[in-house]
Amino acid sequence: AAAVRDGQLVRIAEGVYLAPGVEEVARARLAAVPQPFTLSQARSAWGTTRRVAVPLMEWLDARGVTVRLPDNTRRLR
Repeated sequence: AAAVRDGQLVRIAEGVYLAPGVEEVARARLAAVPQPFTLSQARSAWGTTRRVAVPLMEWLDARGVTVRLPDNTRRLR
């Protein structure tokens, strides 16, 4: 909690904390993926596990960085 308050970490979800600037890095890597993309493609672009990719994608959706489409793919806004 102290690291989040100090800006040393960003809380993405319960038990998932990432470095500051994660939004910009995630967006840049997704920009290199053909749009729309699947969660699996995003996970590969980020080089992470599904345990991190799912909450990160939901966090990006909530922040308006990505938008979820009816077929469960996503695209950058």
